[in-house]
Amino acid sequence: MPVIKDCEQCGTPFAVRPAKGHQRFCSAECLKSSRASNHNIRTCLQCGNAFETTREREKDRQFCSEPCMRIHQAVNGRPAALAQETEFSCKNCGAPFFYKPATLKSYRKKFGKDPLYCSMPCSDKGRRADADIKNATTCSNCGKNFFRTRRNGSGTIYREQHLCSRQCKNEWVSKVYREKHGLPQVTRRIKRGYAVLRFPAADGKPFHEMLEHRYVMEQFLGRELLPTETVHHRRSWDKTTNTMDNLELRTGNHGPGGAVEDLIPWCLEMLELYPQFVGDREHERLIRLAERGSFQHTG
Repeated sequence: MPVIKDCEQCGTPFAVRPAKGHQRFCSAECLKSSRASNHNIRTCLQCGNAFETTREREKDRQFCSEPCMRIHQAVNGRPAALAQETEFSCKNCGAPFFYKPATLKSYRKKFGKDPLYCSMPCSDKGRRADADIKNATTCSNCGKNFFRTRRNGSGTIYREQHLCSRQCKNEWVSKVYREKHGLPQVTRRIKRGYAVLRFPAADGKPFHEMLEHRYVMEQFLGRELLPTETVHHRRSWDKTTNTMDNLELRTGNHGPGGAVEDLIPWCLEMLELYPQFVGDREHERLIRLAERGSFQHTG
């Protein structure tokens, strides 16, 4: 149903649709005439150029353009109408920023708190940092405290993550698998006639394999074998029995190298034969060690 209104310029009644209820003039001529009657020439406060205003709401306009307004505000401060803005400090960069009363009221009504960040980039960095702190957890394998990582692409946090690294993941999967199937932690197999031990990943080291006869000798010595030391099987036909009665520690290469048990008496004989080439303290210490049997094979 049409709405009857009176023209604000000529006073003539005219009919408009309800959707056009905001229309104020009966014709374009009356609109132009109204703008002409409100025509006003003003002077820009910044550049001094004259400009005209034709709208009622522009009667208090002070600048000819927005750049002039920005320059004037940068030099002389913000207008008194904007002095009621509330100042905040950015949580991320610490820079001050302002909110108009109406905008601040709307923000508090929507989020229930004061604004924290001055811009979208600062908001993104600050929210990510807060999310990382909230998602701190402890590694199920090594007990190390860490922050859950973000997925590539989307950047969402992997909330189910409970292992800090790929190495811990390998150790955890190996441990769970062995417990599930009742397997020993260290497995043994025969490879090319020798017994080989396979150790699972542990202590930040990946899984590795080692010849059993070298492992037994290291346990007997209480240290790792030197690069110049080799382990020989006394019974050459039995290379899978790795007990100390079947093992012999040698220095040098595996073939021409000498057995340590055979070299020790020779070394003592050389020390007795050439005492002039050995210092007094070293000579006496070695003799005492030999008397106590420190060089004897205890296997």
